[in-house]
Amino acid sequence: MLVVAKLSADHGALMDPAASVWQPIKSTALALEATPTGTQPTPYTRTSWKDRKIGAVPGVGVQAAHDGESIFVRLEWVDANENRSVEDNNVFPDGAAIVFPVKETAPIDTMGSETEPVNAWQWQANSERGRSVVAHGVGSTEPSTEAVDVAAVRSGDHWQVIISRKLAGADGSVSLNPGGASRFGVAVWEGGNGERAGFKGYTAKWTDIRLADA
Repeated sequence: MLVVAKLSADHGALMDPAASVWQPIKSTALALEATPTGTQPTPYTRTSWKDRKIGAVPGVGVQAAHDGESIFVRLEWVDANENRSVEDNNVFPDGAAIVFPVKETAPIDTMGSETEPVNAWQWQANSERGRSVVAHGVGSTEPSTEAVDVAAVRSGDHWQVIISRKLAGADGSVSLNPGGASRFGVAVWEGGNGERAGFKGYTAKWTDIRLADA
């Protein structure tokens, strides 16, 4: 169970991955696994990645807080190669996402299902803007109109990333409440390994979370 701490800190401080406000908050280590090639939507992608390593980043540290209006999730992981752009069609921007089930029983390994969608909030190293998508299965992601705030810094060979959104969801996405509970997962793309779209490291199981109300 990951507890999302209730803080009265300034929004700007919570959006700063290096701010001291994050130091007292416990970091939860989550292991990442390779997405199975068999779940990819086309024969070409399944064949082209058949003998390649997927999921170059083995794990990520997660901290979370909310201020009663927005949730802030801080991710940190080791990545010796900083990739911010597409190069020669085999190097892509590094990226990360946090995923929530819109319906509690939604599967994480297939990015939801036709009747049980998931909501992902995404960051990419080549953009200062985050985005929210809703998925009803592999290859079915559709953008949501809601705003996602992101911030990222490099510290040595680490990425430190903040992904934030209002607690109240819109456009078919997840809604969260102080005192309430949910589940979430994490995905990380190592662009230097050619990872993009469905090829990434991800948490193969949901992690339970609870939002503190005081």
